[in-house]
Amino acid sequence: MAAVVVAVLIANVPAVMQQWREDRPGLIRTLWMAAAYVAYVGVGIWLLLGVMAPVGSKGPHVLFAIGFLLVWILYGGLALMHVVPRYRELPRWLTQFGVIDVIVLATLFGCLVGYLWVR
Repeated sequence: MAAVVVAVLIANVPAVMQQWREDRPGLIRTLWMAAAYVAYVGVGIWLLLGVMAPVGSKGPHVLFAIGFLLVWILYGGLALMHVVPRYRELPRWLTQFGVIDVIVLATLFGCLVGYLWVR
């Protein structure tokens, strides 16, 4: 998995260098947003491992905790699409708050309620 991430990063170096020359403020903002997303994912992992499903946990609440983490990461990526500068237009349902956001948030809170319900 790490090898794939490194390969993708290496493959994107020429595009990043071109963006650095053409739109430096946009690239810097994108990098800040990517760092914020990594921190956001870290908080989700901490919630899963430290709060919701510590080592040795068993039962269906662990599945709800994992579902919560996966939807947490998905919603973070969706929220990131709302704020990161882009050079090609994405579909409107991805770039503005709408039905997809409501569905993902409902799933997120559903996993949380399921986790608390079966505990």
